[in-house]
Order: sequence, then structure tokens, then C-alpha cells
Amino acid sequence: MKRKITPWYNTLGKEQLLHSSVCDYLDYEYPNIFYFHPHNEARRTPYERFLIKVMRLRPGLPDILVPIPKKGRTGMALELKIKPNKLTENQIHIIDIFNSYNWKVNVCYDFDEAKIYIDQYLKKTD
Repeated sequence: MKRKITPWYNTLGKEQLLHSSVCDYLDYEYPNIFYFHPHNEARRTPYERFLIKVMRLRPGLPDILVPIPKKGRTGMALELKIKPNKLTENQIHIIDIFNSYNWKVNVCYDFDEAKIYIDQYLKKTD
């Protein structure tokens, strides 16, 4: 995918670049599926911190959610990490909850790993 030139692109971290690549892959290979990113991470003003607490934003949600039932599962969730980063306690807790609701949750440390999980879940074959 050709990227629009913007001065902000160079500010992205490795995990954000991985996230963008995974979304590009989903958009290109599976243009008709619905997925989303629950935007939890950010620096926030005191008012925004108050507001997200009132609105019950849940820390630890996976990075990409695909709420499409397949293969006896409720949906698929991807948590993207760059080594040596590890899951937080909140993330482990939320993954346990998703698993209890019969979601397929994968922790991916690179693009190729994410692509394999996506294709396995969404039935893309080479």
C-alpha cells in the first residue's frame, strides 16, 4: 500500500508500524470483513482520563478485534507485540475473558505470525 507522505509517519514506533501493516493486509486480502482497533493507548488530558473512566474504557483490550464467528469461535482478536515486550497483567486478564467467551486470541510478535493467524481464521489458502 502506498503511504501518504506526512511528517507524522516517521514518529510511529515499531509496534504501531506492525499494527499498520497488519491492517493493510486485512484491508487488501479481506476487504469485506469488519475489524476494528479499540483505541485505548494515548496520552490524555485530565478531562479525557475522567471521561474514559466514566465511559468504562477497558485497559488491556487486544489491538485488533474481528467480531466474525468462524470455526465455532465468536471472533478473533490479535494482540501485537514487539519482542522483548510482554503481555501486561491487564492484557492477560482480558485475554482470559475473551477466551471464556470462545474468541480465538493470538499474540503476534511479527507480521508473518499475524498473517498466519489471520489466514487460518479467515480461511485464506495459498
